[in-house]
Amino acid sequence: MSLPPPGKALSAEDYAARHDAHADFESVCLLARHQHNLRWLQRNRPASVLEVGCGPVLLSTAARAANTGVQRWVTVEPASRWAQGAEAAAQSWPGLTVIHDYIEQAQAALAKACGSDPWADMVVVSGVIHETAEPETLLQAALAPLKPGGLALISVPNAHSFHRLLAVEMGLAEAPEDLSQRNRLLGQARVFRPQDLREMARALGLVEVAFEGYLFKPFTHGSWDGARTRCAGVRRRPGGHRTSRKWPRTTGAGGGENALPGWPATARHRSNRLS
Repeated sequence: MSLPPPGKALSAEDYAARHDAHADFESVCLLARHQHNLRWLQRNRPASVLEVGCGPVLLSTAARAANTGVQRWVTVEPASRWAQGAEAAAQSWPGLTVIHDYIEQAQAALAKACGSDPWADMVVVSGVIHETAEPETLLQAALAPLKPGGLALISVPNAHSFHRLLAVEMGLAEAPEDLSQRNRLLGQARVFRPQDLREMARALGLVEVAFEGYLFKPFTHGSWDGARTRCAGVRRRPGGHRTSRKWPRTTGAGGGENALPGWPATARHRSNRLS
């Protein structure tokens, strides 16, 4: 695999190790993000999907089990431990291809596997672009295989998440965009405001289709982890998912210790017609 591209504070191996070592409440955020992504997959039924970063829990496996209609799924994952999990899943699904590399450096491998012409009906970049200081470069590489009129599902931690706004009001943070302890631990370069993501998407030729939240998070990761420890016998309730759709502006999913969760923007690649 290639060396990390410019903009990465950590190697993929270091990032994955730190992520998995502090993945208590993050597992809840990941579940919420997957559930949201699955709704879009079920609604649009793309035949071909490019996924940038699979993480420790495979969306591809859930998409196949949910009968989303996906026939070809290509995952580009730079972290060995996560890529190996996807490669194991590919043994039982010929439609799954795994490229062990950074998306910024995977063009040759993608062209070899899928051809040089745009082939993806949907590109999923879920909880990834805030982990580089050069998110435009990452997104340009991710969008290169997207067909005209195809969908891009992009999610990021939300700087305007309720718990970040609350931290500012309480004097615990100067601004909602401040990097938290968890952000720094994971080498995450920034926390996006809604307008930041919208402007970046437009600049890359995308047209907004939807802008939604997928998990309402009123407290930090650390606070949630403590509450879950003290209330280990309490059954988790799904209200955070419903609340996130009701108040998307203050919704998040896995931003960080004092960083808000995030929401995804779903955008369509520019073409002669929009639907």
